[in-house]
Amino acid sequence: MSVFGIHHVSAITKDIIGNHDFFTEFLGHRLVKKTVNQDSPDMYHLFYSDYKGTPGTDVTFFEIGLAPKYTPGTNSISRTILRVPSKEAIEYFRTRMDEHGVYHEGIIDYFGETLMNFSDEEGQRFALVADPEYNESEPYAGGGTIPAEYAVTAIFGVELTVQYLKPMVQFLQMLGGEYDGDIDSDTEARVRFGQDSVFVMESRSTNVEKQGYGSVHHFALRVKDEAALKEIQDRVFADKWRSSGIVDRHYFKALYISAVGNITVEISTDTPGFTIDEPLETLGENLSLPPFLEENRDFIEMRLHPLN
Repeated sequence: MSVFGIHHVSAITKDIIGNHDFFTEFLGHRLVKKTVNQDSPDMYHLFYSDYKGTPGTDVTFFEIGLAPKYTPGTNSISRTILRVPSKEAIEYFRTRMDEHGVYHEGIIDYFGETLMNFSDEEGQRFALVADPEYNESEPYAGGGTIPAEYAVTAIFGVELTVQYLKPMVQFLQMLGGEYDGDIDSDTEARVRFGQDSVFVMESRSTNVEKQGYGSVHHFALRVKDEAALKEIQDRVFADKWRSSGIVDRHYFKALYISAVGNITVEISTDTPGFTIDEPLETLGENLSLPPFLEENRDFIEMRLHPLN
């Protein structure tokens, strides 16, 4: 199928400085794109990934300074799961979290994978999974501050919590996801997109999550190019899901879909990528703006906090 993995995950922070430090200094990601929310350019949109900005490695954050703390509940993207190369890498980060006062839980078995949940200071929910088979990125490893053999390599998956599992699994199958369980009786499901996974957990609670800082805004699945994206758009239209139409985000083309439980699922192209407006060696060092915002650069820069 044309959808072959996770492209990125986008979340909300109200403390962009602390968020930047957590991802670049503690987790060891590279800031590959410092830009703004194209729909609200008074706020940062930061992209953290491997050294090259490889699709499938980047976790992004919108800065919403007045956002309330999220209220947990169902119909949500309830966890972002990151890859590391081994159980030893999880143990390395567990020790690192203890030393830095970062909340974490124990190492457990999760759908047959070795996993450890943790969260940042805003309550953003993450996990590390040991995946020794993955080798498609160029881990940044904090620019050398984290041993390369323990560095985060990519996104492994996301966890969704929904009131009704069956329609969400059917939606993901429509997009090309593979699922071999019993859709009529399962209350937990793993839907695979290539090497990546979307985990669906059923919770019939009436408490629906309210987004705020500490929550995930949306996740994106990958397609190769705009031709593949148009194929998905046709499929989405035929199935009568509400969507945005194709949007040019400068670094990729995107289709936003309002899925089951009003969860936003994006489909994004791998091309053109982050080097469209910056050389690889200096990605993320300067504020990048799409062409339609360039004329407002001075005003936009005036309203943003310096990161470095």
